[in-house]
Amino acid sequence: MPVVYVDPAYTGRECSRCHHIARANRPSQAVFTCGSCGFAEHADHNASHNISHRGWYVWVRGAESQAPALTLIA
Repeated sequence: MPVVYVDPAYTGRECSRCHHIARANRPSQAVFTCGSCGFAEHADHNASHNISHRGWYVWVRGAESQAPALTLIA
């Protein structure tokens, strides 16, 4: 499975639907509510969508996998 580095900065404050970033979007540890489009979801689930999107974007732009090579030990 390919592995790429994703900058996690602001993934918890970014809306996975409209990509609006604001501190107020995350009023508590578990709650995410976008102040721009009104999208609401569990905060960690929303952040995971943002990390996935960023990873996909990096991958399609030609990033090389950072996964260590698989070695078989006999």
